[in-house]
Amino acid sequence: MTEIDLSSYVPFELVVDSETGKIVKGGVENPTYTTRKLFDMKEVIYDADWFANQKENLDLYYMYREFIRKEDHELFQKHKIRFDITIIPPRMLGREYVKTAGHFHPPVQKGKESFPEAYEVMHGKAVYLLQKETKKKKDPIEIIIIQAFAGDQVLIPPGYGHVTVNPTKDKLLVMNNLVSSEFSSRYEPIRKQKGAAYLYHANDTWIRNPTYHQRIIVREKEPEKVTEKPFYLSFLENPEKWKFLNEPWLKDKWY
Repeated sequence: MTEIDLSSYVPFELVVDSETGKIVKGGVENPTYTTRKLFDMKEVIYDADWFANQKENLDLYYMYREFIRKEDHELFQKHKIRFDITIIPPRMLGREYVKTAGHFHPPVQKGKESFPEAYEVMHGKAVYLLQKETKKKKDPIEIIIIQAFAGDQVLIPPGYGHVTVNPTKDKLLVMNNLVSSEFSSRYEPIRKQKGAAYLYHANDTWIRNPTYHQRIIVREKEPEKVTEKPFYLSFLENPEKWKFLNEPWLKDKWY
């Protein structure tokens, strides 16, 4: 077993096994995770011919929801915020790199902005594709692409869905996120279009998803620090700093 020590990001020991992609040491009692499996991703896999020949329902990535110390639960619950860890082992899905299923967030209130989210890469490399939700089919789609490495932080602004890609063939991606605990993600819009508007191809280029017919505007952005400290430690020190995750109108600048 090759251990990846990520304890500097949290106030407890955190170790991941690079071979299994699982957390083997953590300061959380009875940690549980959800596995996103290959057949769960049927609607969003670009290489349909490759997928049709797959017999084994492979594990694609692991989601540890509310990965919080017992003594911190009350604080997180009080502020209606969740701390998660997602681990994406390297893998090719036919002609594209392994990715998350992708989803949008619902509005905070009727007529209001949707819930934002904040990601922090702890190990490996990630490519975040942010896709602005459109109100009409003919409206152009705005895409923001952000490459991030260990220590980088990425904000998902209101109104944007997102997909995360592990764009490597040999390195585990481990990331955490802070997000409101008051909603369930919306997966159907991405599934309906068979994925996001762009897909990260095996030849390290972006290709357009042919199910999208409108104009697509693509911007590349650098990661920007949300806080100087790792997310978990920042939240413990000043939970009010993260109030914008439930009240996005409090933040005046996104990208």
